[in-house]
Amino acid sequence: MATDFKYIPIIDVSPLLAKCDDPKMGEDPGVCRVVKQLDQACREAGFFYVKGHGIPESLIKEVKQITRTFFDLPYEEKLKIKLTPAAGYRGYQRIGENITDGKPDMQEAIDVTTASFHLHISITLFFLSVNVQLSRNIMRGMALALCGSPYEFEDERAGDPFWILRIVGYPGVSIANVHNEEENDIGCGAHTDYGLISMINQDDDITALEARNQSGEWIPVPPIPGLFICNISDMLEIFSNGLYRSTLHRVINDSPKYRVSLVYFYETNYDTAVEPLDICKRRSGGSAKIKMATDFKSIPIIDISLLLSKCDDPKMGEDPDVCRVVKQLDQACRKAGFFYVKGHGIPESLINEVKHITHEFFDLTYEEKLKIKMTPAAGYRGYQRIGENVTKGIPDIHEAIDCYKEIKQEMYGSLGKPMEGCNQWPLNPPKFKSLMEEYISLCTGMLNLIASFKFLLLLDLSRNIMRGIALALCGSPYEFEGERAGDPFWVVRIIGYPGVSIANGQAQPENDIGCGAHTDYGLLTLVNQDDDITALQVRNLSGEWISAPPIPGAFVCNIGDMLKLFSNGLYESTLHRVINNSPKYRVCVAYFYETNFDAAVEPLDICVQRTGGTAKFGRAVYGQHLVSKVTTNFVTP
Repeated sequence: MATDFKYIPIIDVSPLLAKCDDPKMGEDPGVCRVVKQLDQACREAGFFYVKGHGIPESLIKEVKQITRTFFDLPYEEKLKIKLTPAAGYRGYQRIGENITDGKPDMQEAIDVTTASFHLHISITLFFLSVNVQLSRNIMRGMALALCGSPYEFEDERAGDPFWILRIVGYPGVSIANVHNEEENDIGCGAHTDYGLISMINQDDDITALEARNQSGEWIPVPPIPGLFICNISDMLEIFSNGLYRSTLHRVINDSPKYRVSLVYFYETNYDTAVEPLDICKRRSGGSAKIKMATDFKSIPIIDISLLLSKCDDPKMGEDPDVCRVVKQLDQACRKAGFFYVKGHGIPESLINEVKHITHEFFDLTYEEKLKIKMTPAAGYRGYQRIGENVTKGIPDIHEAIDCYKEIKQEMYGSLGKPMEGCNQWPLNPPKFKSLMEEYISLCTGMLNLIASFKFLLLLDLSRNIMRGIALALCGSPYEFEGERAGDPFWVVRIIGYPGVSIANGQAQPENDIGCGAHTDYGLLTLVNQDDDITALQVRNLSGEWISAPPIPGAFVCNIGDMLKLFSNGLYESTLHRVINNSPKYRVCVAYFYETNFDAAVEPLDICVQRTGGTAKFGRAVYGQHLVSKVTTNFVTP
């Protein structure tokens, strides 16, 4: 997440623009100075101010003025260009319709793309100025910094760039907080942008934009009249192989004034395959660090029984059979981020019994299920109705029970306060609690005995898989124990996905999305899914969704964001989703094995050495990450 920057640098790009059409621009001393400044800003902050851009300040002001004039219109007038799927997701959005991390943003906006550009002439001039004279030339400067050639991001990569323009209005705090909702000054929640670069033209008299540095501080990005703010985005992070980072940022408008901004997103060609540039790979250790797994076509199957048989032997890494399993784990984590687990030692009868009792619970009436309704007061534990869980702003078509390792009062101070509480277990079916607790203990590998458990010798499944992964990454099986995951937190989601005939209906063809595309946020996940329905899909490098069909008796295992961070990007947490287009109701029980709740997660030294010597990620405290996800991942009716 960039570095521990405290301010946003200002770069005068006029020497670059003066030579931008000269093939020998890289030899000019003035250009070289700008290129060095761009490179430093992209490495250290991911944000910079753009001065000397050549766009008249009068035009910049006129664009903001006409934007304000539009947002001053009555809703009825603005809704004449309402954004809809039928309009290609172009047009006007009302306040609260844009969602970031599950929370409605306090903004209204017009979304414009290449194919819908029919706005006022001043907006047209603004677009042309930014596109032709500014964004492409800044990218030429960045290309010089990264590659030595100014044209690396043209032709098949961005010779015909797609673009997006968001014309945004943020109500003042007195308007947005009409119901005294504490968080309602969040104009746009924390996020990174997804293209190459973004150019921001914001009101001159309100400081609302903030960028997050490596220490987690939110650094204000105050407006400077006549200057644009530029930030790099996810696609440039991939092209640069992590040399440049797309930095988290947000908008907090706690001013009483209405604020407007225009954000121009400069993208690659629409059909571009984005991957690390060869020269950036060589400059960052020789391998691709930023990737979405590989172009895998199937999910590998790994029998871990030989690993489990040696898991308590300090010399397990010297055993040839263990080494074979470790090699398979390493390959699966690098190529797919997903694998099936066989030979895990958990009785198939218990696996099936867990799914059966889950079906029984979800067959109950809503009134019965709502007796354990999830609320913030319950520590975000309990039952969620269909549509209450939100992924990327879209309600998921599933119902669920969420359970967490129980946190006693004041155990972690303010860090753990939102998660304090006991799990809510239903009284019906009668065996539900005891069966789930037994199952969780086997997945976790907890070695304490609880009277209701049938098994006295508990299997160390998740911890032992992590020992195998630790051997692959570090050479020591105990790297993820002690202060990292010696007292692992865990999360269990017991989920039911309605069949397509219930969730869909003719009018809503998209409602088979049981869970939208996402990555998991812990170390690893074990998924126990119904044997007769294929719904889980994993996305490969080419953007294809690869099915992960159930294999009776086997778990699906995938790695999460915290393991990606520990590995410094050697392992990738892979996008996945659930599409239940079967007429049958589907259940699964997903077990998330995490670090210690208060663990400080950062790249391991050995992984930094293996990836070129530079940490690609900053430090994150697991509990903060979890609380942020949980508190924004669902909505209540």
